[in-house]
Amino acid sequence: MSEETTKTPPPAKTLGVLAEFAGPDELVEAAAKTTDAGYRKVEAFSPFPIHGIDDALRAPKTLLPWLVFGAGLSGCVIAIAMQYYMNATEAWWPFSGYQYNISAKPFFSLPANIPVTFELIILLSAFGSFFGMWALNGLPMLSNPLFKSERFQTATSHGFFLWIDAQDGKFDKDGAAEFLGSIGATGSEPIEQETAGREIPGFLLAVGAVATAIALVPPLWVAAAAGKSSQPRLSIWWCMDYQPKYKAQSATSRELFADGRSMRSKVEGTVPRGTLDTDLRYYEGIQSETPDGMAGGGNASVQFVNLQDPGAEAAATPPEPDWTTEFPEQIPLTAETMNRGQERFNINCSACHGLDGKGLGLVTQRALALQTPTWVRPTNVHTEDVRKQPVGKLFHSITHGVRRMPGYGQQITVEDRWAIVMYVRALQRQQGATEADVPKAELKKLGKL
Repeated sequence: MSEETTKTPPPAKTLGVLAEFAGPDELVEAAAKTTDAGYRKVEAFSPFPIHGIDDALRAPKTLLPWLVFGAGLSGCVIAIAMQYYMNATEAWWPFSGYQYNISAKPFFSLPANIPVTFELIILLSAFGSFFGMWALNGLPMLSNPLFKSERFQTATSHGFFLWIDAQDGKFDKDGAAEFLGSIGATGSEPIEQETAGREIPGFLLAVGAVATAIALVPPLWVAAAAGKSSQPRLSIWWCMDYQPKYKAQSATSRELFADGRSMRSKVEGTVPRGTLDTDLRYYEGIQSETPDGMAGGGNASVQFVNLQDPGAEAAATPPEPDWTTEFPEQIPLTAETMNRGQERFNINCSACHGLDGKGLGLVTQRALALQTPTWVRPTNVHTEDVRKQPVGKLFHSITHGVRRMPGYGQQITVEDRWAIVMYVRALQRQQGATEADVPKAELKKLGKL
């Protein structure tokens, strides 16, 4: 004889009390009375938004913005630390960083690392927003016990409900139901936690495992065949792998462009709308158009040299325009402009002309040391011929180039070109200074030395 034993199911847990009210006004009034009575875990349900319900519920501000801020700040710190470790450190241990020494630039510079930092801030902020919303809303929730209430089925059509959660510090099942009835509820009921049917069926777990295994086969197969096959690599998105394009600095076939370059220069003589530069004095260094029609668009004073035959005779020089001898009024003659000119000169000009302008920059010294036959030594700006040139001609030479020197009109702004001219004039005066250029007080000091 065997005694049959049965398990007693655990008592159902009360999740809260749900009460129904006659209309939206009654619901707002009841919500206000409930929160005034000290309840804080209160929620309202209605088929449409109701004005004033948030104030009546005293809904607390969400913590989601702080979660997003924390996730974004974490992304910023992680990105900067990761890039610093990878690019600015190098050590003996495995997986250490690697210092890239590029043109003596610093191993770590914040502006260069902003793009990755920005992207990681956005990525982690999005994750924080998405998963933070899930966590604060108690998701994922496979089923909601409120849906078991027949009374609650009208919440999407004409029912108005107030819910007091059991997690409220003041909650008592009988006391909450009695209180809701006293403030006008047309009916109320406790909502119990579901105790049956919460387990995931075994066949669903099996189907999910099989589907996951099958879904992993195609990407694994593509990854295995991408780098080890003797056949052309497999491509899922063909347009991403085989785009009909030429990269900016790559060469092309002569059938496409005669010069073999993929990067195209802008069409000669074209300007964007609204940017036509008609002030010849400011943009070209020319006082006015000459009688023969020579204006600022041409390469006046430039001698074109045949690069294939450096010894060939240079093309005839066109007539000299009416160069301006004064700086345009748009350029302030201040120490700030002078300092700007020195900075731009050192960056763009000193490599060939030297910091002193005598034509012995580092590039020139290297070319002379290698005895490069085609190298033409840059002009010494302190020669009498250059010193006598008007400021407009100096500006024009910087803009359009002269002899072998290319034009810098595309690389240097108009204001900076005039600033360079001002600095060149200062260099010339400094190199050719006389006693008359030195203040008397300074002359006395020099005499004592």
